[in-house]
This record gives sequence, C-alpha cells and structure tokens, in this order.
Amino acid sequence: MTADTAEVPELTATSLGGDWATILWDDPVTLRPYVVRVLMRRFGYTASRADELTAQAEREGRAAVAHGSREEQEMHVAALHADGLVATLEKVPA
Repeated sequence: MTADTAEVPELTATSLGGDWATILWDDPVTLRPYVVRVLMRRFGYTASRADELTAQAEREGRAAVAHGSREEQEMHVAALHADGLVATLEKVPA
C-alpha cells in the first residue's frame, strides 16, 4: 500500500481521546448566587439551569457543567478557577 492509496482513519471524539467533563465541586464558602452568575456568564446557561447545576453540586458534592474536548474543558476549568470556584477535569468513561 502506498501513501496515495492508504486509508485515512476518520477522526472521532473517541479516537481523539474521548469526551471530557468539567466538574464543579461543592464549595461551602462561596455563595450560591455567585456560582449561578458565574455559570450563566461562562457557559450561557439560563438562571434556572445554572441554579439546577449549583443545587446538584451542593446535594451530590459535584456537578458536570460542561462536556467536550480535553483542551476546551481545560480552558473551562482554568476559567472557573479564575472565578474562585473549585473545578476539575475528568474523562468521561466510554
């Protein structure tokens, strides 16, 4: 097989390392209205959706607030850190 006839594999989310999530962790110090505002500003969520995610983080200790490529989620985590929130990057199991 030559380079001209070699098949090029299709790139998918799985072949690029899978899906990643930005995890927002419960923070008993930061006030809920502030967290809601940050989620609305950073991710464009409605007030009700941002409040829902904040409540989930309070109730369960964490909430996945965004999904996508690793690079994109690393930027989201850094942005949430800049806003004073506790967030981490996590690989979503296939």
